[in-house]
Amino acid sequence: MTDVARFVQDHPYQLLYALIGLGVVLVINEIRHAVEKAAIRRAFFRPAAPALAGVPAAAPVAPPAAKTGGALGSVVLTVVVLAGAFYVLPSLLGQGSGLAPVASAMTNGTYTGMGRNALSSVNLTLDLNLTGSPKLIVLTSPTVGRLYLDGQATPESTGTFLTGRLINEQQVPVGTLNAHVTPTSVTGTAGVGPLQWQLDLRR
Repeated sequence: MTDVARFVQDHPYQLLYALIGLGVVLVINEIRHAVEKAAIRRAFFRPAAPALAGVPAAAPVAPPAAKTGGALGSVVLTVVVLAGAFYVLPSLLGQGSGLAPVASAMTNGTYTGMGRNALSSVNLTLDLNLTGSPKLIVLTSPTVGRLYLDGQATPESTGTFLTGRLINEQQVPVGTLNAHVTPTSVTGTAGVGPLQWQLDLRR
């Protein structure tokens, strides 16, 4: 489930769009069912054909009870279930107390590799030191220099999740970092100004 949690944290807007699309499909489906039920109820309320002489008229059949709130209930239930599957369950599995010792062991290391986007790539180095005081997380690039993380390091089942602002040596915010650190690699995203990179770093 940590892979699911990682995908959610790296692609929140894609999942939001998927949930919106699913909700629209469910609403359309419920509207179609409501139209069909309305047509059935109208058929029950149509006047019966005149009875033939000597033949007793059939007893009227009561229409089925209309269900209310079906569309809204289905949408709400779907959103709650998907939110639990994508957010709550991975959080519990990724940050539970039983898994904390594995994550806490991932506190120091140097990772090197590439940051890539559709137009270019750049060499990056991430230095991680969570045992010192103060804790130090530095992202270095030949083009942007040394940047420091002003944010949080959250334990995961396989390592550490880093999130927050990137600031320069003058304490000015210049970008953001959202990265998953394992004993062997760093994945996620880093951005400086208009530049956004997909991280592929190795220890």
